Amino acid sequence: MTGVALRAVTAATPTRVARTADYAYLEPEERRRFQKATGIVERRIVAAGQCASDLCLAAAKAALAHLDWDSASVGALILITQTGDQPVPATSIVLQDKLGLPSTCMAFDINLGCSSYPYGLAVAGSVMRTLGIARGLLLIGDVSSRVCAEHDKSAWPLFGDAGSATALELDENAPPIHLDLCSDGSGREAIIIPGGGLASRQPPVDGRIADATGGDGVPRRADNLVLRGADIFSFAISRVPGSIQRAIASSGREAQDFDFLLLHQANRMINDTIARKLGFAPDRVPTSIEHYGNTSSASIPVTLCANAALFDVPRWVVASGFGVGLSWGSATFQLPAAAVLPCIDTDDVY
Repeated sequence: MTGVALRAVTAATPTRVARTADYAYLEPEERRRFQKATGIVERRIVAAGQCASDLCLAAAKAALAHLDWDSASVGALILITQTGDQPVPATSIVLQDKLGLPSTCMAFDINLGCSSYPYGLAVAGSVMRTLGIARGLLLIGDVSSRVCAEHDKSAWPLFGDAGSATALELDENAPPIHLDLCSDGSGREAIIIPGGGLASRQPPVDGRIADATGGDGVPRRADNLVLRGADIFSFAISRVPGSIQRAIASSGREAQDFDFLLLHQANRMINDTIARKLGFAPDRVPTSIEHYGNTSSASIPVTLCANAALFDVPRWVVASGFGVGLSWGSATFQLPAAAVLPCIDTDDVY
């Protein structure tokens, strides 16, 4: 994809901290093993009434202020989330209004999870190029805590809440963005919310805890997330390295030409395995999982912003997101100096 430049990356997280050491449904030894395997010490959880849109709004405002962009100059707003504010209307259109963007700004939602960043760059950049939209905002965020059962040891202690914004601009001199995008719906049950949709085979049950779902004996509501960790581990270490290699090869560069490898923050064991397979030393693989957990769709921008000090000079990055769907993708791109801002803490509710 040519002619599209990344101008700014921002991320916002809630102020409430949930620590692994305090999670009541794990025994002390279980907590120790969990923390060692996942790398998660603490996460951020939204306050009452706080939504993904609130976090994305804070991130978008920070990006516009950093770039000194007039809101009237933004012609596209694309939101990627699995936890929108309401089923109708699209949350992106609510954010268009809250940001004061013009009525000529196109806005729409995409339902996608862990692969959101490379997919989002592809969709936003392609739309802008095709329609001649000079400036756009790619907003990505989830409040996964809202869909996990707190007593579910396989999911609740993994996920943190976050929102992000990436500002994009047409620029014929921008280095190309190389992409590798994949999907395999046969693995959809590895991460799934089985109930609650209009076509659901398990409709809502008035908020009651249903019989065990997911085959693991854990009682959940039908609209709680079910996660099969072993399936995700096997998928990630077998499929993701090839995607990253293809993206690097298509760029005409070598792995050593990239300053950093940015991975979806699934867990430490998965990411360490992928990095070793690709020959990236730990100091070239920034992380955010220790203090933010798995922030789902927003994990790549959160990781960028959690390590903002590394991006004070121009950097070449290869990034890969992978998970729910199953869906995975990789992207190579250049970030200009000082384009990545530190994470914002906020409890604001619009």
